[in-house]
Amino acid sequence: MAQTVTRLKIGDHAPEVELDDIQGQPSSLTPYWTNGPTLLTFLRHFG
Repeated sequence: MAQTVTRLKIGDHAPEVELDDIQGQPSSLTPYWTNGPTLLTFLRHFG
């Protein structure tokens, strides 16, 4: 089944995102970016 990908353009608002925190609990990112830009960094772990 093919999926449709919606790409954001410069100036678009980011969609609501929820990720697991370090304890594995879901955490919404909205409180972070309501006060300004938010930078997400994804690190790869080898080992």
